[in-house]
Amino acid sequence: MIASLSPATIKQYARPLRIWWDFCQKHQAIPFSPKVDEFLEFLSQETGNTGSYSSFNTTRSAVSLITVNAIGNHPLVRRFGKGISIIKPQKPRYDFIWDPAPVISKLAKLYPHESLSLEIVTRKLVLLLALGSGQRTQTLTTIRISQILFDQDKLIIKIPDRLKTSAPGRAQPLLTFSYFSDRPDLCISNILKHYLQRTKDLRPPGCDSLFISFMKPHRPVGTQSISRWIRKGLEECGVRADLFSAHSTRHASTSLAAKKGLSLDLIKRAAGWSGDSQIFARFYNRSIVNPEAFSDSVLLS
Repeated sequence: MIASLSPATIKQYARPLRIWWDFCQKHQAIPFSPKVDEFLEFLSQETGNTGSYSSFNTTRSAVSLITVNAIGNHPLVRRFGKGISIIKPQKPRYDFIWDPAPVISKLAKLYPHESLSLEIVTRKLVLLLALGSGQRTQTLTTIRISQILFDQDKLIIKIPDRLKTSAPGRAQPLLTFSYFSDRPDLCISNILKHYLQRTKDLRPPGCDSLFISFMKPHRPVGTQSISRWIRKGLEECGVRADLFSAHSTRHASTSLAAKKGLSLDLIKRAAGWSGDSQIFARFYNRSIVNPEAFSDSVLLS
C-alpha cells in the first residue's frame, strides 16, 4: 500500500497528516474514522492557514486516504470544497511567459561543444531537453543511458521509471527528437553524444543515470540539481530568475508549440497530459502524428 504512493506524495501528505493528528488529540477525535462535523471543523481551521484551493485539497486528500470511511468524498465535505474553490480559486502560476526564441538563439551560440566547459555543456543539454520535450525536471532526472537509442533517423529515450503521471493503463513517456543535420548547434542528439563521451571516464562504476554532477565526485543528481541548472541557464539567457522557475520551460515550450499551430492533442501527448486533461488550457497556454514534431516546432523556431 505504501508502494502505491510516490515519495513526493508521501512527503506532500506528511505535514497535513501531522496537523490532523494534533487536532484529533486535542479534540479527542478518532483519526481513522472521524465524524463529518469534526473533519469540517478541522478543514475550516486549516482554510485560514492555507493560501489556495490546492493546499486545501491536499489536506482533504491526505486525511481521506487514511480514513476507513473515505471522508473526503462525503457530500458535505465536497460541498465545503466547492465553496473553498470559489473563495480561493486556483490561478495559473504565470499570467505571461517568456519567449523561448531568444533563449534558443543564445543556446545555439554555445558551440562548438568541445570548446565549452562541462558545466556549460550540461546546462545546455538540460535546457534543450526541457524545451524540446515539454517534460518536467523529474522526467529528465530519470533518464537512463541504457534507455537511450540513437536510431537511424531519430533519437529515442524511453522512461521506464515511475513518474508523477504514472498510472495503470497509461503509457510511460517516450521522448523522440529529430536529427538536425543542418543545425548541429541545436541538435539534441549531437550534444547528447558529446556529453556521454565527455562524462564516460567520470562516472562512478555502474552509473546508468544520464546526468551526473560536473563537480567531483560526479555522482548522479536529483531534481533539485537539474532545476538549479535550468534556472541558472535561463538567467544566463536573459530570463528573470525572480519571476520564472525551472518549471517555466514547460509553460514556454508548450505555449510556443500551440502558437505555431501544433495541435492540442500532440502537445498533450508530448508533454505527458492525458487526452481529456484541461491542465494545458487552464494553466499552461499563455497569450504528435510524429512525437518529434513537438521538439522540431520549438527548437527550430
